[in-house]
Amino acid sequence: MRHIKSNFLYSMACMGILFSCASSKHSTAEPNVVVSEKTDSLYAEIQKLGLEYTQKSNVPGVAVAVIKDGKIAWTQCIGYADVASKKPVTTQTIFNVGSVSKLVAAWGFMQLTEKRLIQLDDPVNQYLSRWKLPQSSFDVSKVTLRRILSHTAGLSVHGYGGSEQGAKLLSLEESLSGKTKRNRESVSIIMEPGTKWKYSGGGYTLAQLLLEERTKENFAEYMRQHVFKPLGLHHSNYDWTEEMKANSATAYDTLGKPIKNRIFTEQAAAGLQTTILDLAHFAELSITADPKELNNVLKPETIRLMEQPVQPGSSEGESGLGYRFFNFENLQTVGHTGENDGWCASLFLHMPTKSGLVILCNGSNWKDDMRNPMYSTWAKSIIKKLGK
Repeated sequence: MRHIKSNFLYSMACMGILFSCASSKHSTAEPNVVVSEKTDSLYAEIQKLGLEYTQKSNVPGVAVAVIKDGKIAWTQCIGYADVASKKPVTTQTIFNVGSVSKLVAAWGFMQLTEKRLIQLDDPVNQYLSRWKLPQSSFDVSKVTLRRILSHTAGLSVHGYGGSEQGAKLLSLEESLSGKTKRNRESVSIIMEPGTKWKYSGGGYTLAQLLLEERTKENFAEYMRQHVFKPLGLHHSNYDWTEEMKANSATAYDTLGKPIKNRIFTEQAAAGLQTTILDLAHFAELSITADPKELNNVLKPETIRLMEQPVQPGSSEGESGLGYRFFNFENLQTVGHTGENDGWCASLFLHMPTKSGLVILCNGSNWKDDMRNPMYSTWAKSIIKKLGK
C-alpha cells in the first residue's frame, strides 16, 4: 500500500508540473514554433526524462527545444523556475548558459572581421593597448583570433567562477592579470600557438577586450545592439538587467539549495542570460544561415566557416570558430555546452539533417544525469532517421 501511495503522489506531482508548463508553453509559443508533440515519440521520451530527473536530481526546472528541418518543432518546460514560490519554467524564463556564451559571443567577434576591424590571422596583441599578452618563450605573434576562437592559441585559464550578484566586478584588465578570486591565474601563453587544442576561457576574455578596443564600445552593449537586436533575440543579454532579474529562474546547487546568481567580468566566456526560445532561434540561424533572418549580422559564408573544424584538434576536443564538435555513436554534431554554479546549458546541431537540441536548466546536478540521456535519446532518433 505504501508503494502504491508513493507512486500516486509522484504521478500527481508530475501532472502538476506538466499542467503548469504545458499551459505556459502554448500561451507564449511564437508563430515559428510548430507544436507536433502528439505525433512525435521523441517528445514523450524527452518529457519522461525531464520529469524523472527534475524529481530525483535536485534540478528544479528544465526547458527543452527540438529543431527539425531547420525550424523549432516544439518546446518543453518542466518543473520550477523557483521552488519556494512554485513559479513554473516557461518559454520566457531567463537562464544563464555558462560557456554557451562563447558560441554566441563568437558571432560578435566574427562581425569584427566582416567590418575589417581585424583579420582572422592577424596577431591580436598589435590591436591591444589597455592590456597585452605578456612576452614568453612562445611566439606571441601566433596568437590570432582564429586560434583564440578555436582553442588552439595555447592560452591559459580554462574557466571562471564569477562573483555573487551585487559584488563589485573586476575590470577586464584585472581579470586578465589574474586577480580573480577563484583561480588567481593570469591569461598567458602556455604552449606554442597552433600546435594543440586546449580549452581556454581566458582566450575569450582576451577576445572580449579586443572587441572593446576595436569598436570603442562596451562588449555587452555591442552584442545587444549589433547581434541580439537585429536577430530578434530580445530576451538575451550579457548584463543582468532589472527586467531580466524579474524573469530569471533561481539557481540551485548540487543539494538543491538556492544560491545567488553569478555575475562575470568575463562575459564572453560565461556571462550570457537568455531564454529557450531565443537560444533555439539562434540554433535555427546556425543551421539555416538564412540571409533574410540574419539581417546583415553575419554573412552565411561566415557562419559556415565558423562551423568547420580548425586544426589541430587533440584527444581533449576539436573546435571550429566558437562551435565545438561532439560525437555519439559516430554521429557528429556541433554546438556548445556550459556549466556555471546553479546553471547548465547545451546546444547541439546535426547539420546534415538540419536538426537541433537545446537544453537549459537551473541546477548544478544535471551535467551527466540529465544532459547525457537527453542527448543520447535525441541522437538515436537522428541515427534511426538516417537508417544507420
